[in-house]
Amino acid sequence: MKPTALSSIRGFTLIELMVVIVIMAIMASLILTNINGVDQRKAMQAREVFIMDLRRINREANDQARIFALDVQAATDVSPFRYAVVEYLVPSLQATQNSVLNENKKWQDYSEFPQRALPEHVSFNMQALDQAYENANNDDLLSTNAPKLLWLGNGEAKPVRIQFYFEQRPIGEEIEIDHLGKINES
Repeated sequence: MKPTALSSIRGFTLIELMVVIVIMAIMASLILTNINGVDQRKAMQAREVFIMDLRRINREANDQARIFALDVQAATDVSPFRYAVVEYLVPSLQATQNSVLNENKKWQDYSEFPQRALPEHVSFNMQALDQAYENANNDDLLSTNAPKLLWLGNGEAKPVRIQFYFEQRPIGEEIEIDHLGKINES
């Protein structure tokens, strides 16, 4: 007589179930890591585009002897972190160009540079570095209300340190712009 108990048992063994669970866990972790890596690459790419924009603005300010500033707009619920370039209109030129302009219109959007938006969860922080301006007398450019990053049109700039963030964590090295407008990526 043959025992029939062994041939009637069907199903998976504990080892087979554990192997399937381990394989599924590895696949899920690879997918999640890859998705997060894509966002990280987008953030680093946005940082590189920003550095190229800084070089372009510096070059245009020096070539055209114009005063430019970086206008930063923080992210909100409905709009991403954005930056644009504004141009300082010298008061003596304002009166000759358009007498209607008032004191609040000293900074105008620079039409040659479109406003740029950073990817979602990407932002940067700009910290002004100490610089003594003994002979300077234009409060519009040096006051606490003035933009932190200025290109003065004569090859000089207000020195700043910029750190990019992705999901509140720093990414890449700090970007430092010295008083001569040179961009150091550390």
